[in-house]
Amino acid sequence: MLKVIAILLNIIFLGWGLYMSIKEGFSGMEAGDVPIILMLFLVPIINISALIFNKDNWINLYFKRKSMEEKRKIAEIEDKIKQR
Repeated sequence: MLKVIAILLNIIFLGWGLYMSIKEGFSGMEAGDVPIILMLFLVPIINISALIFNKDNWINLYFKRKSMEEKRKIAEIEDKIKQR
């Protein structure tokens, strides 16, 4: 669910950037504005592609490991309770 929200927010941000660029136009842009405009368009595209195509990144693996550890602890506690 969080992944879908992040993708939608990135798409909205990208759309807003396109709208503002078309509304204001690129003609009044100075040389110092080029990196900002590039980041405005590249960052959401990179975020969307990372969210869609990267399944096993380090943070997912970390939380999977933590989840497995907690499940193992719960199973051990349940076994101890059953043995009593």
